[in-house]
Amino acid sequence: MATVRIDDQTLHIELSGADMFWAVHGSFHIPLANVAGAGTTKPPSFWESLQLIGSNLGSIKMAGTFLYHGDVVFFDYSNDEAVLVIELTASRYKHLFVHVDPPDSPDQAARRIDAALGKAL
Repeated sequence: MATVRIDDQTLHIELSGADMFWAVHGSFHIPLANVAGAGTTKPPSFWESLQLIGSNLGSIKMAGTFLYHGDVVFFDYSNDEAVLVIELTASRYKHLFVHVDPPDSPDQAARRIDAALGKAL
């Protein structure tokens, strides 16, 4: 799971210690200028991906860098729960798919990100 916050025109996706282990990746600190938007809609074929680096335990846990329909993406996802989807530009990743730490929710985090980007809600 991840904590999502925005400050100084930077989006911070802070992974838990266990998720950093499973993903073989640290937290993300992304300039808002490189964020195209956020939402909660999972692609229909979410599980059709090729693991590049990280862990793929199917529906139990996916964490790390994956190739998904020709794009490099980052997953920090487990079970079939709601997920925050962040679309990036000028990044090695096309999308980040992450669980959000309670009491926050993917929907609340997406709204905050889009508000910081000046998008209508």
